[in-house]
Amino acid sequence: MLKKSRPVGAFLLLLSAMAAGNAYAASPIPASGAMIAQQNGACTGVVKDATGETIIGASVVVKGTTNGTITGLDGDFSLSNVKKGDVIQISFVGYITQEVVWDGQPINVTLKDDTQTLKEVVVVGFGTQKKVNLTGAVSTVDSKAISARPVNSVVDALQGNVAGMNFSTGSGGGALNSEKSFNIRGTGTIGAGSSVTPLVLIDGMEGDLNALNPQDIDNISVLKDASASSIYGSRAAGGVILVTTKSGKEGKTTINYNNSFRFNSPLNMPEMMDSYTWANYMNDASINSGAGIWLSDSKLQQIKDAQSNPNAQLMFKNTNNTNNRWEVWDSTDILPVANTDWLKEHFGNSFSQEHTLSVTGGSEKMKYYFSANYLGQDGIMRHADGNKQRYAVTAKITADLAKWMTMTYNMRFTRTDYTQPSFTDDGGLFYHNVCRYWPILPTTDPNGHWLYESYIEELQNGGEYKNQTDIIAHQLSFRITPLEGWTINAELNYRIQNQNLHEDWLTTYGYNCDNEPYVTSNSNSAVKEYNYKSNYFNPNIFTECARSFGDHNAKVMVGFQSEWLRQREMSALQYGILSGLPTLNTTCKDPAVSGAYNKWTTAGFFGRLNYDYKGRYLFEAG
Repeated sequence: MLKKSRPVGAFLLLLSAMAAGNAYAASPIPASGAMIAQQNGACTGVVKDATGETIIGASVVVKGTTNGTITGLDGDFSLSNVKKGDVIQISFVGYITQEVVWDGQPINVTLKDDTQTLKEVVVVGFGTQKKVNLTGAVSTVDSKAISARPVNSVVDALQGNVAGMNFSTGSGGGALNSEKSFNIRGTGTIGAGSSVTPLVLIDGMEGDLNALNPQDIDNISVLKDASASSIYGSRAAGGVILVTTKSGKEGKTTINYNNSFRFNSPLNMPEMMDSYTWANYMNDASINSGAGIWLSDSKLQQIKDAQSNPNAQLMFKNTNNTNNRWEVWDSTDILPVANTDWLKEHFGNSFSQEHTLSVTGGSEKMKYYFSANYLGQDGIMRHADGNKQRYAVTAKITADLAKWMTMTYNMRFTRTDYTQPSFTDDGGLFYHNVCRYWPILPTTDPNGHWLYESYIEELQNGGEYKNQTDIIAHQLSFRITPLEGWTINAELNYRIQNQNLHEDWLTTYGYNCDNEPYVTSNSNSAVKEYNYKSNYFNPNIFTECARSFGDHNAKVMVGFQSEWLRQREMSALQYGILSGLPTLNTTCKDPAVSGAYNKWTTAGFFGRLNYDYKGRYLFEAG
């Protein structure tokens, strides 16, 4: 890929401005190389760079006004209605903005390179590049942008920070264990059941953004185009997200502590009808369907009275069946009378807190970084004990073993605990039903028990779903510099993941009009245990050599990568809990056991060639 960096982009900017027709549209272009004469308060001039080449598309503005233009094909400009003493501001991407006081004479401006921006190093595949030398599409996010957001995960922090990166809510909606999905530049496949997701690498090793402490991140690079696949292969077809974590810094030991306390509320919650409005709505629907009036005037009056007087709430015995239960659905003349907003009854506010402690420091030859993080999130369900807790520990040591060798060891441990009622582990049916509850139903019956149709008893006593996931990653790397401009990198990455899932379903009861219990759910109680373990090993060896010959600069990188993943899982289910303790040992019938082993391995060679001439003409191949 060959490109001339500044003039091409500037010419496109010029065409864009001319098409827009705004206040910055370019003035007529004079003869090549000609200096524009100043007439009738017109400020004219030419903008060049340090090498004497004219700059196309530089912005020229009278400071503090909207009076501006851009430079033409010969770097020239003309601004009308300018007074002597006005400050002219000239700027262009990659250069330091300059300001000149106009004295009535033509202005010749030489912009200086913004070396701080142009020399900024961006992490790319197996190495780094200066921003000025980038040929691929790369977006970067630094630690300030991430730490400035009080978010629960790195994915939340990236949302809105990376152009072309799209986020969507998972199938679990706002549940604590529902993770956002994301892609780069849209959907990468159209096949049913297939998907293409970005490859996430944390310090060079594949990892999970949701399991990472946002406070540990130094910077993130997002590789968006096909150049990522030339290095990482087919797994990078959906783009690559490169995460670099913080390292120790030379100097005195620095201890930092920060926290965040948050109150959460559900967004876009539907407004439920009150009972009287709902009753009239149902009546209108019944009449329009040809069935006639559904609720009598006396029943409507009962419903209206209950809105202002909770003591007027009524329930009636169902006399049309033999189970002696309270009437809730069928006989319209004895329907219950109440005014319950079921969304507000089941969902409310929740509290979250996060604490992070970090220690950094070191000497010239050894630097260290340590951090510990805790995140606690409560669920928004008012009648259920749902919560998520994340514990994260990171330790990184960088040591100079010799003048030509540097070693880095990085360890990350993350534990995530998630708890919810097993009753809500039903594919979303519970949430679907809540929105369909009739507001005339009360939460409790006249005997003080939770009404079966409220599902509150099932939420509180129907069993628990508990999931614990541990991830521990070890990364050991050596950087060897045998000669100036030549580096050899050897990385050994190892990750262990353990997941333990426990779920039990306990029998719950409702009560009839005579205060006698009857089974409402899980008549056949059960316990399920699931265990998963994976071992991931990833060696990376690559070498890079950079040389300059006058105005010619070249860099070559070649390497080898391999991945080994071994997985095993086991599941056990048994029914009939014998006591109040839900374990496999205290169940008695219908056991079911399953298990599996899986493994895959990859290996490949990669390489990249970078060349530039005077930092202007860039070529990259991989």
